[in-house]
Amino acid sequence: MQGYTKFYDAINGINLNDEVAVNEALKNAGLFSKKQLFPLMSLHFELTSHCNMFCKHCYNNSGADNNLADAMTAEKWIDLAKYLVERGGVFECLLSGGEPFLLGEKLFELMDILDDDGTIFLLMTNGYFLTEEKVRRLKNYHYHWFQISIDGFTAEYHDNFRQLKGSWARAVKAAELVAKHGMPLKITHCVTPYNLSDIDKMCELAYSLGATAILAGEICLSGRSSTNEDLFLSNAQKRFLRQKLKENHERYKGKMKIKTSHRVSQGLERHLKSPRSAAVIRPNGDVRIDGMPPFVAGNILSEDFTEIFKTKIEACWKNPQVLKFISNFDENDKNFSLINYVATDILL
Repeated sequence: MQGYTKFYDAINGINLNDEVAVNEALKNAGLFSKKQLFPLMSLHFELTSHCNMFCKHCYNNSGADNNLADAMTAEKWIDLAKYLVERGGVFECLLSGGEPFLLGEKLFELMDILDDDGTIFLLMTNGYFLTEEKVRRLKNYHYHWFQISIDGFTAEYHDNFRQLKGSWARAVKAAELVAKHGMPLKITHCVTPYNLSDIDKMCELAYSLGATAILAGEICLSGRSSTNEDLFLSNAQKRFLRQKLKENHERYKGKMKIKTSHRVSQGLERHLKSPRSAAVIRPNGDVRIDGMPPFVAGNILSEDFTEIFKTKIEACWKNPQVLKFISNFDENDKNFSLINYVATDILL
């Protein structure tokens, strides 16, 4: 099993946009299979569009159609995992939803298949369904990070924001369990004008829960946030947030990492330089080139994923519609010309 540390030690100091150099380093470390078809590939599985919450900011509108079945059933996700392993596997797999634990026992079956091949996980959850028994099983996998969302240092704000009473208490308990079992806990915290003044208390809560990092950042214009624009920060509020995070970085230096989310446009520009480094597979089988632009390279329910990966993804990043989308972000990192997960996805 490759493991997180060995993989990242191998590529330490190397320009990750230089596929040749990275592949050579991985080969020298014994981490690169000769049959590898997906070099540097980090795949994001949006395992379900269903969610037990209806968060005001949800970037992909999860939970909007909870009565509709996903085309990608749990069995099809498992088949995809087997397919990838047979062709060399992937280094990283980000598991999200909706809420991934709605897959129940099938989630563990999926993770087992990829874990046996050495895949490192990034798991995103609201924490509601985590129990001591589940966390004991989850600790056996390798993680880049295990993410739990907590949006307030008390229940009142979080439960209102997530639109589910009792969700804060469940998230806090889940975070404690994850940290107790030695997993790299990352708390994600959405900052709005309504909780901006509580940054210090939120960092204190994350540290008390045993988090190795807290990612506190503003909300992007995507999905459900487009109907809740009061949640966006003003320029003055953004400056206040940066100052508070800087102060907390010094306060928790060497104890807990204090991070903020990158600008969406910055992330897209970085991905543009290494187009085949990642992709997103949606609950309907669509292969998106990234989570933040509404562009689709193909669909694994009707096309071979290897063919999509090898012949379409890089070409999509060169498409004039994609380049125009990236260039249309304004100074506030908003793109009103084509709102992600509101406008219909575009098949390139």
